[in-house]
Amino acid sequence: MVSNPTSRRRAPGRLFLSAVRATAFAVLALAAGAAWAAPGDLAAAFAQLGAGRVESRSISLADLGVTGPVVLRAPDASQEFYFPVPVGLPISGATLQLDAHYLRADGGRTTFVLSLDGTPVLARGFSDPQGDGSVSIGVDGAPRPSGFVRVGMQWSSVLNDSVCADQTAIGNLWRAAPTSRLTYQFDTAAIDDVRAAWSALRPAPTLLVAGPRVSPGAYDAAWRIEALLMRAGDSPLVAVLPAVGDTVDLTGVSVPAPLQSVPAFAALASGGTHRIASPAELGALIALAPRGAFAPDVVVSDEALRQRVNAALDALRAQVAGVSADAAPAFDAWRRRAAGALATPLEPGELRLARLGGQAEVVVGDSTGVAALSRTWNPVNVADRLVVHALDSAPNVGAGGDSDRLALALAGGTPRSLNVLTSAEWQASFDLASVSGGGKIPRRVVLELAAAPASSRNGQTASIFFNGVLIGSQLLDTDGRAQLVSAPIPLYALGSINQLRVVFQRQPEGGCQPRAEGYPAAVLPGSYLVLGTASLEDDFTGMVARFSQQTQVLVPEAYLADPAASLPRLARLANAAGVAPTRATFSVAPGDGAAQPAGPFLAADVALRDETARATFDGDRMVLKGRSGNTLADVSGLTGIGVIEVVRAGGQPGVLYRTVGARAPVLGPSLHLQTGDVAVVDGSGTLRQFDTLHAGGVPTTDESNVWLGGHLSSWVLPGAAIVLLLLLIWAAGRARRRRRAKSAAAQKSGAGNGDHRQG
Repeated sequence: MVSNPTSRRRAPGRLFLSAVRATAFAVLALAAGAAWAAPGDLAAAFAQLGAGRVESRSISLADLGVTGPVVLRAPDASQEFYFPVPVGLPISGATLQLDAHYLRADGGRTTFVLSLDGTPVLARGFSDPQGDGSVSIGVDGAPRPSGFVRVGMQWSSVLNDSVCADQTAIGNLWRAAPTSRLTYQFDTAAIDDVRAAWSALRPAPTLLVAGPRVSPGAYDAAWRIEALLMRAGDSPLVAVLPAVGDTVDLTGVSVPAPLQSVPAFAALASGGTHRIASPAELGALIALAPRGAFAPDVVVSDEALRQRVNAALDALRAQVAGVSADAAPAFDAWRRRAAGALATPLEPGELRLARLGGQAEVVVGDSTGVAALSRTWNPVNVADRLVVHALDSAPNVGAGGDSDRLALALAGGTPRSLNVLTSAEWQASFDLASVSGGGKIPRRVVLELAAAPASSRNGQTASIFFNGVLIGSQLLDTDGRAQLVSAPIPLYALGSINQLRVVFQRQPEGGCQPRAEGYPAAVLPGSYLVLGTASLEDDFTGMVARFSQQTQVLVPEAYLADPAASLPRLARLANAAGVAPTRATFSVAPGDGAAQPAGPFLAADVALRDETARATFDGDRMVLKGRSGNTLADVSGLTGIGVIEVVRAGGQPGVLYRTVGARAPVLGPSLHLQTGDVAVVDGSGTLRQFDTLHAGGVPTTDESNVWLGGHLSSWVLPGAAIVLLLLLIWAAGRARRRRRAKSAAAQKSGAGNGDHRQG
């Protein structure tokens, strides 16, 4: 975005010539502008500055995280995707471009159906063995309260309608490319609250800080914002407010003609690469907010940024007043309307909307305000200014009191019904921190399911996946009645963002009969998560669970002096390790000693007191030892990589990151840590992971306990029944023996009495 050129170190003669040229250009522009720019024109230009700005968006499947082709296979398959649009705002010129290809090697009848927001809008049949299936179709511009355009794709293949035959056709398939995209436009003037502005962010939004050195409070807010954006699938960029002497790219800039009578605006009108020569030119840049040079989406406002913005706008006002005293009030009105939110102090926890250049910017001042931008709370941000006094990061858990049950509907799992012909899928996605609280994490999922009977009475299976791990499966009773299916959630499957999937499957019907449309199955509102405690180890999995409760984030002073490089690194480390941005505290480590964490922590390039690390460093040399002290790696000459490991410092568990060599890696947004306790990483992701806690990377378990737990339900009830039966048999036998003994005693007593009478 902005470069800090070597021009600051130019010779005095070159700087003098540059200043002379800039002054001459400004004087000529002023003289030329004075001839045609009346004061009324200049005042009207400020009144209209930024009006009519239209933003364009192009969101591809790749932007949604789909890195490979989407393949729909015969005989029947469907897939849905959710393309983000601004919440509640009308869009225009919306077009869905589907880049697709089909194969029809097995012949038969093949059909593709495209749906928008659940309504079929296009259907095509194909007769060639293969071909281009690309589609371009207009999309309704109506406002969408959900903030998404739901795109559904369905593929069907029938080999023969009149002959009883196997319909398997591995050569009939539909393939959509990750380049498929939704393109649309919207009027930025329609954005009137923080919620809509946050939903209207670009896939690569720009986060602006004062820089080049920022205050601890501003840095704290900035890394949390970056982490939240990354969790939402965005790829944020960090920009530093330009300064006099910086070079900016003004390609495509448009300066209204009346404004060019002001020297600062005239200097920017030529476009191309431009060196900011004065505070007034910086003020003009802030006023225009041209894309590519200065167009922030989110602003972290602190005293340093406010002082620089106000100084630049004050200098610009002086030039405006020098051209036309009558235009100065119009400039002041624009300043209050567009830049007032950026240039005036914020209350603690406050969020605002600014409108530089007609674009809406979310202005945040501290970490309390950032909490309102989380997925949990952003839906209520329906104001252009709000103040956060307190927000619970997991309100659904807190609202439940001491209950260990949390409804899946509150965690993003909307109950609904599906038609199942051969296979259908239901899913829910939730943040681990939002469903954890009171030291408890999700330990079990209980699903309330129902399935309708098929005409052939074939069974239906429900398989439960947690972050891609199969955790349970059951054959359902197909009587349409609700039934509970329970599955434990293993600790190794937990992540900072979790996806729960339920896959319903039916055996295809055989014989000569019409093809069915599918039979209903439902995930009902009674589905819930069971929260509980767990014994956590000192590995990445254990830290994910700990970080969902609380985290102390530690960085060195050097990070504050280089926010453009260090903020993305810290945000990606936090997301990779599972740190919840809304549940973390932030500290700057002392430069003259080792830091002492007060609880579970994430530390980046920080010296820790009494740390138990496996890796040691000496410049570009890394030595990594195993649990027994054996050397796993001893390598020098390394650079551009980092080591992430689980350590203890002062008795507290945490994750420590250290850069190896002089050049720090640019960590990728897909970095993820889940198994083991040591990882070597670079910009491409994880190069190598180690598990120094367990031999062979497999946790030690008691086989008898595993067998006991796995077979308890299968033998306890029958065993109890057998024991009860034996007790009943023993009691009955004992009762018989007692009766016989009493009867014999009675007979003997009667015989003795008779003999006595005879005598």
